[in-house]
Amino acid sequence: MTDRDYEPEIVDAVQHVANRYGVAGLEDLIALAQEELPIARQALEELARDAD
Repeated sequence: MTDRDYEPEIVDAVQHVANRYGVAGLEDLIALAQEELPIARQALEELARDAD
């Protein structure tokens, strides 16, 4: 894959989606993850501000 180490649970989840839903499922997973990223980043920033 890549030089990066991924959490085994994440690898299992991605492989499960790929095996069960194929390319369309992976595309859906990626789209949903991209929608969730800004939400998660904002939450992380808010937690960092609260820690200060």
